[in-house]
Amino acid sequence: MMTKNEMRLEALFDELVPMSGKAESKAGEIVRAISRIGYRNWNDGDHVGVGYGKETCNPAARYLMENTNEEIAALVTGLWGMVNDAAYDAILEVLNGKVADYVEGNPALRNEPTKDMFDYRIASEDVDDSWEDDEDDYWEEEEEEEEDYE
Repeated sequence: MMTKNEMRLEALFDELVPMSGKAESKAGEIVRAISRIGYRNWNDGDHVGVGYGKETCNPAARYLMENTNEEIAALVTGLWGMVNDAAYDAILEVLNGKVADYVEGNPALRNEPTKDMFDYRIASEDVDDSWEDDEDDYWEEEEEEEEDYE
């Protein structure tokens, strides 16, 4: 079941975001960015700044931080690196409302051109490194099994 804030964002998304690619306006790209973060969380469990979420969410998070206001930027910063699902969901719900308020309260954003949120990707930082931990665990288990046979 969708929350009130999710419904507000969905209506804005339908109005401002094209079927594919970046939005024409800053308002649309802001909605596209928060929608990306929400979609990746609800459908794939990705979090900003964590594992595969570094690749899928970080550019959208940076876009929001640089193209909205201090309150939204602070909420996005609060999400960064958070692994607790319940806390992440709670902050994301507040963030959804603040983003909807921001877009609805700033109609000039609908006419302001924008960069693509994916232009905010930092290649050296937005890489899933979580597999490195899994690989280390795998090799440690292999070594332990070998020791058991000796």
